[in-house]
Parts: sequence; C-alpha cells; structure tokens
Amino acid sequence: MPAKPTGEVKTRIIRSTQPNGDIYVLERKTKYDPKKKHNNVLSTKLLEKIPKGTETPVPTRPKRPPGSNEKEKHSAIKAVRKHVGMMEIIDHIGAVSGIDGGIYGNTDLGTAQKIISLARYLLATNGQSLPGILTWQFNHPLPYGDGLSEDIYHDLFARIGRDESLQQNFFASRCESIMERAVLAYDSSTVSTYSERQIEARYGFNKAADGLKTIKVLTLYSIETRQPVAFTKQPGNLPDVVTIENALAQLSALGMRNAEIVTDNGYYSEHNLSELFLAHFNFITLVKTSIKWVKAEIDRNQGAFSSVSSACPFDTQTHGITIMLMREFTKVRKYASSKTGAKKGDKERFQRRVYLHIFFNPKRKADDDASFDNDLIGLKKSIEGGVALAELSDSARSMSEKYLTIRNRGTSAHVSFNEAVCDDAKKYHGYFALVSNCEKEPFECLHKYRKRELIESFFESMKQHADGARVRVWDTDTLRGRLLVQFVSLCYYEYLSEEIRKLKNSLGKPNGDQEHDSKKNLELEKKLNTWLKNTPIYLMLQWFDTVESVKVSNKLQSIRWNTEVTARDRMLLDKLGVTLP
Repeated sequence: MPAKPTGEVKTRIIRSTQPNGDIYVLERKTKYDPKKKHNNVLSTKLLEKIPKGTETPVPTRPKRPPGSNEKEKHSAIKAVRKHVGMMEIIDHIGAVSGIDGGIYGNTDLGTAQKIISLARYLLATNGQSLPGILTWQFNHPLPYGDGLSEDIYHDLFARIGRDESLQQNFFASRCESIMERAVLAYDSSTVSTYSERQIEARYGFNKAADGLKTIKVLTLYSIETRQPVAFTKQPGNLPDVVTIENALAQLSALGMRNAEIVTDNGYYSEHNLSELFLAHFNFITLVKTSIKWVKAEIDRNQGAFSSVSSACPFDTQTHGITIMLMREFTKVRKYASSKTGAKKGDKERFQRRVYLHIFFNPKRKADDDASFDNDLIGLKKSIEGGVALAELSDSARSMSEKYLTIRNRGTSAHVSFNEAVCDDAKKYHGYFALVSNCEKEPFECLHKYRKRELIESFFESMKQHADGARVRVWDTDTLRGRLLVQFVSLCYYEYLSEEIRKLKNSLGKPNGDQEHDSKKNLELEKKLNTWLKNTPIYLMLQWFDTVESVKVSNKLQSIRWNTEVTARDRMLLDKLGVTLP
C-alpha cells in the first residue's frame, strides 16, 4: 500500500550534467501534487559547479541584478546629472514666500516633503497629470528623495484629506502676513467629474457647461497681495448664497476678524448682510438693480449721473453716487437668553447703516439695450417660425411671457413686442450697484470691487496650471487631500507671478544708482523686460529647465559644474534672489 502524501516541501541536492560537460550542483525544492500524482518543482538554486574533467567543486558568481552593468564594478568615476535651473527658482519661491514653512510647520517631515514635491511638480509641468511624476522625478531634484509612486501619493491624499488640523493651520499661516486690514475676494468655481463615487458631485450650475456633475470649490483670495489664503468644498448643487456663514466662521477661526470681504451678486441676500453685520465683518457686495429698494433709489436719483463731479477718475465713462441708508435686518437667535427671556429661534430686528453706491455707464447701457433687442427679436422669429413655448428654455420662456404678446391664428403665431414693459426694463440698463458697510466713497469702493476679478484669473490658473479641471480621485477625503496639494501649487504660482509683475514695473527705469543707471545695464534690463512681457510663467520656468548640474566624483575628488546662462538670464536670477548650486 503506497504511503499517503504529507504535503511537505522537500529539499534535495541533485547533480545535472550540462552539454559542455560541466556538472551543476543544484538545490531543488519540490512538493507532491496528489491530484496530478507527481512532484511540482517549487524552486531551483545553483550552489556550485564541477568543471569537466575535475572532481573539485568551484563556487559560481552571484546572479547580476537586472539593469546592472559588469563594467560598473571596475568604474572609477560616478556621475549624476540633474535639471536645477527651474527647480532652484521654485525652491527659492517656496522658502521666501513662507509656503514651505507653513507645510513643514504643521505636519511630519515625510508628509511635508511629499506635499511640497507634488505641488512643485504641478507648477513645473504646467499642471501635467500626476502619473507623469514617476519618470520626471529621476532628473529633477525634489524634497522627497525616496521616489513618489501612484500608491504613495494616493495614500498621501487620503491621509491629509482627513487631517483638518494640517489644512486649517496651513491656511492660518497664509493669513499671518495679511492680518492688518485684509481685503479678501470670496467666490466659487466648479470642478467637473465623471465619478459616481464622489457623493458631493451633483448636478447644478456648471461653469464649464460640459453637462457633468460638479463639486464646488470656494476660495478666499487676498486681492492686495494676490495670494489665495483658504479654500473649502461643497456639493455642486448648493447655491453660493448659502455658503457665506461658513466662510465667516472659517475667517474667525483663522483670526481674520478685521478682513473686508468682497463678493459678487451671487452672495447677496438680506440674510447674508445680517450675518456679516452680526459677525462684525466689513464687506462690499454687488447687488442686483432689480431689487425693490435699490430700484427705488435709482428712480429717485436718475438725474444725478450727468454731472462732471460724478465721473469716476479712473474710468470717466462710469458715473457714480453714494446714498447712505439705515436699513432694518432680522436675526434668528441661536441661543435662549435668561436676561431678556428670548427663546432660541426667536426673530429679532436691528438697524444698521449701509452705503449704497449706484453707478451708470452709457456705453454699458447701449450694449445692454442692443443685447436685449437682439434676444427679443430672436425669440420673435423662433416663435413665428413654429417653435412652441414649451420647447424654449426656462429663461427664454419667461422672457417671452413678459415682453412679447403672442396671438395664435390657426397653425401660425403672430408676435408683437410689449413696448411699455420693454421700455421699463431698458430704463435700468447701464446701472449697477454695490452695497458696503464701510466704504463711504463710491470710486474707492468700485476700485476694490474691480480688483475682485483677480480671483477669476486664480480659478483659471487652478484649472490650467494645477490640473484642477477634473477630480481624478474616487472619494471625498482623497479629493480634499488632492485639492490641498493643488492649492499649495497655486500659492507658488500666484507668488511667482506677483514677483514677476513687480519686477517688470521696475526694469529699465533709472533709480539714482550710478552703476544701475549705466546705459549698458538699462539696455539689458529693457531686453529682460521685453522677454518677460512676452513669456508666460510656465514657459519662463521651462526656459530655465535647460540649466543642468553635473556632479562627477571618484575616490580622490568630487567636481560639479552647471550649464552656462546668458547675461539676461543671470540678471533675472539675481533679481529674484536665486543662486544656482
């Protein structure tokens, strides 16, 4: 009767004669397979060999690792080449801006190095997708030297996405430099996604108009320093107007109680004004001229916009006036009061002074009138051409019902314009209004509001230069971590952009210094200024990516050299404060 198989791995030493007559001594591990009824070879290891014609075994050389070169064993020189020009500029920006310090100071060293390395990659490559870093990092020095793989950075996103302390402390570090009277633009952008696992991705207003679900990213941006200071996200279907309370709470937590907040009309509501007053924040917000109390003031002051004194000094086509009003607001008590007997949820009224700044621009009125007429004429043609009201969009149908008179005659429709209603609508074309609790002068208020548009260019940079047009991750915590890395990269981009803007304003202008004001130096500065004006930030960085550092060493010495740079390039590096290794 045959023995039952034990299932154990057995190790045997065998000899195998090779075609050239050598005998290989092998260690072979096998395991019996009862189904197939034979031994499976698990591994074979060469121990030694006995050359043909001898009986004495000799050791074999160890197996060479993949990619190794036998010549390396005998090489006397070791050499390393890295692209350093662009990376030194980015490293300098990270240090002098305090961005890197804000990351290093609020998490462990390895996590900080990974965040900064990924952010620098996004800046250096103009927002290339992150898998590209797998090869890019081999010849570009990064703070995290152990190498970043997809598994590593996805794990990083999940961890830092859950680390709210890291995020808020970093935002606080961004706020430190603008604590004294900060003017912050507050606005949102939408990020589209195909993902079905992002629970915050919902159908709502999509600024890209690509028909996808979106996640809304809300950002606070310093319009004086041109730096983003904080962000948050929310489901894509929530309107902007409901987010202001959370923004106020976040600013209070970051110590920004003296900030002045500037928003567009998407954030205007009586409730939001009430919250801004109660939180003691200054504000400027665009308000719709169709609101009853604003329209009443326009009617009352239409004759005030023809005077020379009402013309804006920096935009003479725009005329403006300011009206101080006492307005009544309502607050809902969050807590009961034992002193007054007020209950939680009770509504209380209070009065505050507001400044309504009304502006009129005749060119804007002409454009609005032409657009209005064009829309109505187009609707008239469509309806008379057989398009039913039910087939129109909601806005087009509402406009048709308000401004057109439609008479159906059999299968055809006759459309005429309701001229009285059209004239009443046109009466308010060319007007826009701002509301503030602190700005008393109309044109200072307008100046600050127009600088709010800087946040729009920031959102454009987010999508174009930081790979922010798509979500690219699966769950909400991972997305939050990825957004933080993109945010850090955008902080680099905005800081460098502002430094270049300042530099362009100073180049080629005498300053009283004899050496600086020499003809040769001023001509070189003008050449540099021309180049900077015609070169985007990304292409400027790529220009310096050709600067390489080569380090060659042997047992006796180590020597390093860099790619040469032109006088113009050297001037730019010197003015930025960058020193190549």
